[in-house]
Amino acid sequence: MALHPDFPDSSHAILDPELRWFPADETLRDISAKKLLPPLVAELRRQVQTFRNNGYAGASPTNRSLLNWWFKEPHLLEQADGISGI
Repeated sequence: MALHPDFPDSSHAILDPELRWFPADETLRDISAKKLLPPLVAELRRQVQTFRNNGYAGASPTNRSLLNWWFKEPHLLEQADGISGI
């Protein structure tokens, strides 16, 4: 299993479609990615990124508000020591 060198440490980070987990050594990404990952997966990731970058165009006002709140507002999360933090 390989992670892109720029893969974020946070499990809550919104990932760039190119920075995804890959089921082989990172050195094989360029030559093997299309064989190991279905093309639909990569296409969906690119379309979701476009949807986010365009401010959730096409979503209802309520859905847009919820998506912005969920992904753009800081939220308190319980840390390993049991204390809530951002």
